[in-house]
Amino acid sequence: MGSVIDYIECPNCKQEAFMDFYYKTGEEYTNCNSCGYRKSITIINRDKNLSELTQDDWQIEEVKPYAATRLKHYGDLGTYCGAVEDKERYDEFVDFCKCMDTIEFASTSKFVDGEIVEEIIVDNGPETDSSGFTKENR
Repeated sequence: MGSVIDYIECPNCKQEAFMDFYYKTGEEYTNCNSCGYRKSITIINRDKNLSELTQDDWQIEEVKPYAATRLKHYGDLGTYCGAVEDKERYDEFVDFCKCMDTIEFASTSKFVDGEIVEEIIVDNGPETDSSGFTKENR
């Protein structure tokens, strides 16, 4: 299934978000790594041909969560980006990150009073930096 990714203005925080549009089905997914906003427009009845779909065959889900999250473990190639729904999940994420010794970097960002507020939870630096020093030798 083919898709086109485009960068748009986030409807929630006005920062850059990305939209993944599946042109063969008309489905789309929008995600913002700054505030955690996400929206999905998906087909829920896949038993019909596309031309037979009605408005009842689609589901639209829009979420403005409490915060966006970023987490990178040592040895991972990428960073996990996600969102937490409320203050309770936010506190759980923070506590989890602080107690894990495999985390290289973790942060959150929230949309508060018209601005993105970032919090670095863990910043241990890479296992080996660009000069070849390990974290134990720094």
